[in-house]
Amino acid sequence: MQLVSQLKQAINEGSSLVAALCVAKHFDSRVDIDAYLAKIQDMVESCREAMQGALSEQNKFRRVVNHFFRTLAFSGNEQDFFASKYSLITQVIDFRTGIPVSLSIVFGHIATQLGFNVKGVNFPGHFLMCFELDDERRFFIDPLNGRFLDYAALQSLYSSVLDDDHGDEMPMEALSSASLSETIVRILNNLKASFIQEKSFDHALSSVDLLIQLQPDDPYTRRDRGFLLHQLDCEQFAVADYQYFIKHCPKDPSAPMLKLQIKKLQPVEHVLH
Repeated sequence: MQLVSQLKQAINEGSSLVAALCVAKHFDSRVDIDAYLAKIQDMVESCREAMQGALSEQNKFRRVVNHFFRTLAFSGNEQDFFASKYSLITQVIDFRTGIPVSLSIVFGHIATQLGFNVKGVNFPGHFLMCFELDDERRFFIDPLNGRFLDYAALQSLYSSVLDDDHGDEMPMEALSSASLSETIVRILNNLKASFIQEKSFDHALSSVDLLIQLQPDDPYTRRDRGFLLHQLDCEQFAVADYQYFIKHCPKDPSAPMLKLQIKKLQPVEHVLH
């Protein structure tokens, strides 16, 4: 519970890197948070040196982006996108490979330490970064490769992620900044999905347990925990979570199927004559 308290404190204080390191430590108690913070601080100083000589804030920022993705060689692995290691920030720091949301946490921390206003963007299906130069100028960056995205590129990405053949206009809400809580929830949901795909149901359950600590009343998280408990042969605990979900989401398409699962899992009471 001490680690959960540390995670919640990091979220409240807006410390994205510490929060992500707490998540990693949840799965590996050997993680030394201070050691990783020191490692990242070395990268901050490396990026600071790369800014030397640039006259404008925009050029300084572009140098940091170039240094992070070219010199420090952080990148995304699109061939094995759903591996759990790319959502664990310690693995991302050690091997400099991640997915958009984890890479954005590392880069965002470095950029913030250098005085830049960088925020995560909960873009549908593909987490982005936004550099706010001033009240009127915002620059969107793909965390996989450091590419700056203009409006046409954002619209194309929106259509490709949603598999939208109709070319519907991208709503401006898609470019809204993500809160740190939303970012950590996205990391945990990614981990949950990755662990399920890897058949590591105990780790997936740990992901869901941490999600429930952050959003205890979310019925969909409770449903997911029920599924994982079912996989781990904890039937009665699974039934309790399924019942909670059905009570709060009776019209959800999955509710009828879960009712059938409950009937199968509940023991049959035999009447003695």
